[in-house]
Amino acid sequence: MIKFDAKRKIFELSNKEYSYYFSINKLGYLIHLYSGKKLNDITLERVNERYIERYAYLENNKEVCDESYYFSEQGCLFECGSYLKSDARRPFVIIKHSNGSEITSFKYYSHQILSLNVSPKDLPHFRVSSSDAETLLVTLKDEVDEIYLDLYYTIFKDLNVIVRFSKLKNLSTKEIKLKRLCSLELDSVNKDFELISVHGQRGDDRELEKIPVNHNLTVVNDNHGGRGFRQNPSILIKEKDANYDFGEVYICSLLYSGNFKFEVGLDEYDSFRLNALINDDCFEFSIKSGESFETPECVLAYSSEGINKATQTMHDLVRDYLLPKEFAKKERPILINSWEPFLFNFDTEKIKNLILEAKTLGIKEVVLDDGRFGKRNNDQSSLGDWDVNLDKINLGEVIDFAHKNDMLFGLWVEPEMISPDSELFKTHPEYALYDRNYKPTLLRHQLVLDLTNPEVVDYIFAKLSNIFDKYKIDYCKWDFNRYLSEISSLYLGDEKQSEIFHRFILGAYKLLNKFVERYPKILLETCASGGGRFDLGMLYFSPQIWGSDETNPFSRVMIQFATNIFYPLSTIGAHVSASNSLSMQDKIIIAAFGTFGYELDPSKLTDEEKKTILSLNKIIKDYHHIVTRGDYYVLKSPYETNFASWMCVSKDKKEALVFNFNFKREQTKARFIRLKGLDPDKYYFNSLTNDVYKGDFYMNIGINISAPLKEGMTMLFVVKQVNSIVKTVLNSKAQKEKREKLL
Repeated sequence: MIKFDAKRKIFELSNKEYSYYFSINKLGYLIHLYSGKKLNDITLERVNERYIERYAYLENNKEVCDESYYFSEQGCLFECGSYLKSDARRPFVIIKHSNGSEITSFKYYSHQILSLNVSPKDLPHFRVSSSDAETLLVTLKDEVDEIYLDLYYTIFKDLNVIVRFSKLKNLSTKEIKLKRLCSLELDSVNKDFELISVHGQRGDDRELEKIPVNHNLTVVNDNHGGRGFRQNPSILIKEKDANYDFGEVYICSLLYSGNFKFEVGLDEYDSFRLNALINDDCFEFSIKSGESFETPECVLAYSSEGINKATQTMHDLVRDYLLPKEFAKKERPILINSWEPFLFNFDTEKIKNLILEAKTLGIKEVVLDDGRFGKRNNDQSSLGDWDVNLDKINLGEVIDFAHKNDMLFGLWVEPEMISPDSELFKTHPEYALYDRNYKPTLLRHQLVLDLTNPEVVDYIFAKLSNIFDKYKIDYCKWDFNRYLSEISSLYLGDEKQSEIFHRFILGAYKLLNKFVERYPKILLETCASGGGRFDLGMLYFSPQIWGSDETNPFSRVMIQFATNIFYPLSTIGAHVSASNSLSMQDKIIIAAFGTFGYELDPSKLTDEEKKTILSLNKIIKDYHHIVTRGDYYVLKSPYETNFASWMCVSKDKKEALVFNFNFKREQTKARFIRLKGLDPDKYYFNSLTNDVYKGDFYMNIGINISAPLKEGMTMLFVVKQVNSIVKTVLNSKAQKEKREKLL
């Protein structure tokens, strides 16, 4: 998959469908040549030609004209752009040298094709074996100092994916300051690109936004320290004419849960550049002689067949190589959470009754949410005091009762937070992360713990272990409800305050890693006031993330649609609440395309609602494997139509689950749902109209829904492959009424 042409000094990274080429030029710069559909070979001639001062370059600080050599640092395509030289675009790396200079320029030093996958230390990473991928390490050296930059490129055998990260090594004799370091830079000729990013707020967690890439730098970033709804660390770059089924598309995503930044734009010569990095706002790292710094991994997923193919590539990558193996492709139990029914007002008998009521509805797991510890009867105290309040609930009795009733049991925690009104804060005020020169602003009546301090990490883990060692708990919801603001660490001291944001997330990862290593069988679901920390970094530890606190069906369709583009459906926590905006059936159908559960009080349900829940819970259980492991296709986008329509197809193309939702009421119109991903030559039965057609009929003509549609009307139907004998029987008029029974 990785080759180096020593004569032409060209690197090739290729698999069956994708190629990535770059070269070492005459001056030692890494020059980007090509990224795209599989290319068997490339030539240097004309590929990187720029019609701007094309014969001028610097050699030994003198301008040289060479008509046989095309190079201009101003507009050339690089793998690692310089800073404060001729290239005025956003740089790959900025170093403040010991003499105060920030001129930064790296050139080729050496390279290796590695037999084993290498990943950044102490950071989430893809779990890759040498049989699935190969890694290229290219080492560059600073023009002036003994500072080296390692660029890692991992290409996958069966996925159109390159994973990048960087490592800066200070082998000089003096300390330097690292002010910026990218995980990835992608330079390209302009292809009329458009950027699709994901913005939001609590309750409107993820919403797609499309803008043209132009000559103004576009920045997609977050600086909340990890709980940022404003933007998501995944973006999509597509050709202007590309759609869900056609055209070139890239998905770029960071495996990182802290402050991040993507920079996208064109230069004055229409050259395109994408940078992906830890946000360099409030970031400066001291790197002493002999020390190094590593960036998070960054995914670049490519499709020449539109957005759906790029999405499927990302879904396969995450399920096969990132999620914890114990749960990666495992169907999850249907759960119910105690928060909506009781808030803080529960006791032993209430939770036992909830277990019994949930059992009668086909629910398999009960989760006890906030309020079981310290004096936590509201949200104003006790975070950090994780000892169970035995006067409020007999936790052991409740857990035993659940297991005796063949039910799983889970707990809510918020380990990274501290309440000023807590025993922990009274004993260890230095554990809190805030600037002592200012009166701290309390958000949700709480502060954040200083996870830059290893002592704090060890303390929290010990408190958690006291609970999870003692009780047989099957599930843990790990919340994170306050973003970082006005931060200062007593542990780090004055010299390292600019390192807090990154060191905090390293501490969070260390804590999570301790937890999953000790409790690998516990199903972990992370959360941040809903989906405020929905990223690949968290998915390394938890196979699912709570999608949003918003359970209104109209909002939920939009949130899930945007999330589905980048993240597998099996990772998205999607629950049904008591919201009365649509029927119970409609709400269940929407939530079925995620990790499914309920946020309501079963004792307040009508008999009809209970009947609906029982019926649909069985359907979800029977077909959830398609959602968990299948290929996802967008059929209709709610950003372009009145409909949100998608489907999941099993990998063997024998089954599919189809969803359709219309937002506003429509009268009779000529409408068809055209399916995707089926075998064109096989026969399929669909449970919406009880008909059998070949796959090519469903994909080219579709299923006729030309009828009046109510506002918020949902459709859920199964498509199953059948043989030609069944097809003949089903299409017989005499057997029409027996179709469902026959199948």
